[in-house]
Amino acid sequence: MSDIPNIIKQIQSDIINSQISLETIFLKAKVLAHYLNNHELKKWVKNELDGYLNTDELPDYRITTTVLLGTFLNGVYKHSNKIISILDIHSELRQSVGKVYFSQGIVGLEGMAKSKNLRNPMTGDWVDLYNSFNAESLSHGHYQLIEAHLPITDTSIVQTLGAIRSRLQDFVLEISSLPWDMANEPPPSEQIAKIFQVTIYHNSGEINMSDLQQKDGDTYNVGQAGAVGKYARSDGNTFIQSEQKQTLAAAAEEIQNLLRQLEQTNPSATQSEMVAYVNDETTPSLKRRTSSALRACGEAAIDEFVLENKFLKVIKATVKGWLEADF
Repeated sequence: MSDIPNIIKQIQSDIINSQISLETIFLKAKVLAHYLNNHELKKWVKNELDGYLNTDELPDYRITTTVLLGTFLNGVYKHSNKIISILDIHSELRQSVGKVYFSQGIVGLEGMAKSKNLRNPMTGDWVDLYNSFNAESLSHGHYQLIEAHLPITDTSIVQTLGAIRSRLQDFVLEISSLPWDMANEPPPSEQIAKIFQVTIYHNSGEINMSDLQQKDGDTYNVGQAGAVGKYARSDGNTFIQSEQKQTLAAAAEEIQNLLRQLEQTNPSATQSEMVAYVNDETTPSLKRRTSSALRACGEAAIDEFVLENKFLKVIKATVKGWLEADF
């Protein structure tokens, strides 16, 4: 028992020192997990060190959204790194785009953070199916999609590493504040288990993590009923957003991805420059669908799908412009 205070002090000191690698810190956290005898903490530390074998177990901070880029060729002209609209992707292909899953151990992530131009390529079968589903629209310019990928920015990796460091710090700080003599008394298992759920998984402890299933598109499978909004319908415990809201959600996500990409290349862009960039990088089809959905749901519905407040004004200005232009 007497080693617990010393290990906690070492972790607290190391974790605020950016020169000390996360691997070193987590090796100490592994020792702490052993002394605390908390199974969930042991499992989490092991996964962070060795990597996650099952992507279904990935914490939210290891999943990031990104745009889908593609290279189109018609035998004469080649267009590289063109953004492929989510709304133009067939539903059978849509589940595999838009998100990058970081399942590597922290050593691998730290190595990736030093690399440039990382990408997660789509499979050849995916590209073939895209061309098949979009044959009619592509035929006008005699284009074919020859490759597609999800770009991985160093910023997204650094943010993931920062989240790992921050959550471990929160956990250690909270257990340090518990009213127990950690040098002589056994760990208060129930309290430590609750702190782990709150600080690592941001789970209040009122529900089990297993009760909250993975979000897939706009369908949410949950353990109990809940409100899902004016334009949604319910089927037992499965809530399905209306088609209009699905369109707005997809459009908001795509615009946010575009703005994140612009933020990487031009962090000082003005609102008018942001709106112009989004207009240039989106298709008439997306603009028409979004305008139609906005008329049906109202401007306030956009607020539900914009996760980053700094983009809210830009997104509203953009889609209102589409509405006024009557695409």
